[in-house]
Amino acid sequence: MRRCLIHALPAVAMLTSVPAFAQDAGCPPGSWFCEEVPEEALPDGGAAQAPEADVEEELPAPEERPAGRRRAPRPPRGTRHGAPPPVVVYQPPNQGQAPQVVIVTPGGQPPPRVVVRSTPAVPPAPPPPPPPRRWRSEWGLNLRLEGASFGSAEGVAADAAMGGLGLSLRYRPVPAFAIDLGVDVLGGIDYNGFKRTEIPLSLSGMIFLNPRSRVQFYLMGGVNMSYADVEREVILASDDPQVAGTLSTVNEEYEYFGGHGGIGLEFRLSRRVALNIDGLAFIRNRTDERATQYPEFVDPETGRTTNVSGGGLFRGGISFYW
Repeated sequence: MRRCLIHALPAVAMLTSVPAFAQDAGCPPGSWFCEEVPEEALPDGGAAQAPEADVEEELPAPEERPAGRRRAPRPPRGTRHGAPPPVVVYQPPNQGQAPQVVIVTPGGQPPPRVVVRSTPAVPPAPPPPPPPRRWRSEWGLNLRLEGASFGSAEGVAADAAMGGLGLSLRYRPVPAFAIDLGVDVLGGIDYNGFKRTEIPLSLSGMIFLNPRSRVQFYLMGGVNMSYADVEREVILASDDPQVAGTLSTVNEEYEYFGGHGGIGLEFRLSRRVALNIDGLAFIRNRTDERATQYPEFVDPETGRTTNVSGGGLFRGGISFYW
């Protein structure tokens, strides 16, 4: 009998310790060794104690933790007294308002320092250079007014003055050179004091020294030929006493060939319109059939004769190009 009790006591102790072990170690839901315990049997008369896995341990505040258990985190490099690093906000250029910065910090800590830096504005790239303009040959029509000068040599008639107008067709194949074919009509009192109407034709070359400027300086030179109708008063010689010594008007036709040269300025108002002024000096020789028999100029003092003459032209006009 005693031997049976000795063997039964360990078994009873094991059975009684299983619920306690399950209670201490935690009872997973649905385990066969978990026993439901009525609420009246629980200590303190309350609800069943939650498992250890669901209990949230309340940790002491940082200031209440015992020193030496855990070392405080080391502040980042570059900060003073453990303060957080500054918040750097980069503001794009060309904005009228500063950016709105909202900083959220944990309780009990001072807000970090905010540094607003403006990013440097990148200068815009320069526009590409315009493509070079390709020169196109030009045609032009020049209309002008002009006046003639005979100089101040002795023998010039006191009322000598001539003027007129002209036009020319101009072709400019390259910027620095042009060909000018012109015709003019002049009228007035010539060197000898006779009434004269003259129509010169000219072929000229023009060299533009600064063709890309609005005000262009040019040199001009070429050849010319001219036709003139001169009304002269002569004293008639005759055997008839009633005719001899009387004045008569005679019309004579002269022809000339010569050359000219000068300088001028052209003012470009636009690509199509330009103004010009120039001065030309000319020299020519009379070439008609009567030139040898009746010379045009006679020196009254020496009796010398010549058919060579010269003078100057001053012109101003407007040109239209296309």
